[in-house]
Amino acid sequence: MMLRYRLIDCARGTDTVGLLELLRRWQFESPAQLKQREVNALEEYFDALRRAVPLFKDCARFEDLPVIDKRFINQHRNELMNSNFRGKTVRKKTGGSTGEPLVYCTGPESQSYLWAGLLLSWEAAGLKLGERVAFLAGSSLYATGYKQRLYYALLNVKVLSAFDMSAERMRAQLATLASGGFKLLYGYASAIHRLSRHMLDGRRGCGHSLRGVVCTAETLTPAMRRDIEQAFGVPCFSQYGCHDAGVSAFECEHRNGFHLISTRCHAELLPDGRLVATDMANRAMFLPRYDTGDLVTMTGRLCPCGRGLPLIDEVFGRQNDMVVDVHGGAVHSEFFTHLFREDAAIRAFQVVFDADRLVVNLQVHPQYLRSTEAASRGYRERIAASLAFDDIQFVLNQPFIELANGKHRFVLRRPEPAAFEQGRR
Repeated sequence: MMLRYRLIDCARGTDTVGLLELLRRWQFESPAQLKQREVNALEEYFDALRRAVPLFKDCARFEDLPVIDKRFINQHRNELMNSNFRGKTVRKKTGGSTGEPLVYCTGPESQSYLWAGLLLSWEAAGLKLGERVAFLAGSSLYATGYKQRLYYALLNVKVLSAFDMSAERMRAQLATLASGGFKLLYGYASAIHRLSRHMLDGRRGCGHSLRGVVCTAETLTPAMRRDIEQAFGVPCFSQYGCHDAGVSAFECEHRNGFHLISTRCHAELLPDGRLVATDMANRAMFLPRYDTGDLVTMTGRLCPCGRGLPLIDEVFGRQNDMVVDVHGGAVHSEFFTHLFREDAAIRAFQVVFDADRLVVNLQVHPQYLRSTEAASRGYRERIAASLAFDDIQFVLNQPFIELANGKHRFVLRRPEPAAFEQGRR
């Protein structure tokens, strides 16, 4: 089976297998040893950044660098590229939790860490390398195309779409899980939870061979974890990642905090609890001190499992809503990110719904108003094919609805007046 992973590495120009072997050892080093590895990596990263990015030439220390965000990166993309980098560059695009796309680049070392960190988290959940895995997710976790299909075949991964979570589709997904010999279910927390509730509410068994469930991309609440474990009868783990920032963290068998892979990610906390992170493995494009927008706590405690990796005690504010119509049809909110992310005219969006109506608010440049109005007809048809709302509306450049604390959500249920307020983005 290891040959399959080495074939993927050969095709991608990565070294996931070699890095995974290192991480298996490094994770059990002492906190002091791991901290020194992080310090050494950060010094090398900052030296390379100073040589390649004139934008930060006046910063004498890493701490003098500004905290950057998606808007800064999009505005300074060319200046942040490493002109000295000679390896393979991979272009990435993500919608993120604000619905505002980010385009960035990464290289083989960062990509190796991405997959090695994922495999390490699966092993902590009981998977043996090479055993079959089911993905219940959208495009932020998996890509399409013949190369990707080949990669998933080599990884022994079966993709189950979270875009359609109707009762009929969930019955088919459970049948697949029962017959496929899967040892791990991995995917969006809300999608896996919805599948679990479908099982519990209908008193349906699955007859699966899973050893564990790993949830990612969203907050896994204690109630959701209980439902998932009751439905599947196996432990449920949570994994936290923000790949543009180099964040890869996972729960161990104690499931009481996320072990952060600090040899890749240098993490800082702002006074308000926001996580600022630097992917020290990404030398294709420098994204230092990147504000993830996620609120976390880190108290410095150690885990009894013996891993010396720093612990993220808790992650707040990453849960995305499922969009559910009155007939029980549902799609994951990633459906809309996938729908709009390749449309260059759309700068940001917000979807608001209740039992009868779904309203899509698109923020577009004035010059694209007419073309976006025309395109919205096609978008409406694609939404209607998955969701049964009496009324699907599109509006352009209207003020977004914001949470009372000012935080924007790009998919939300129609708000109660006391909990929300109108605000301009």
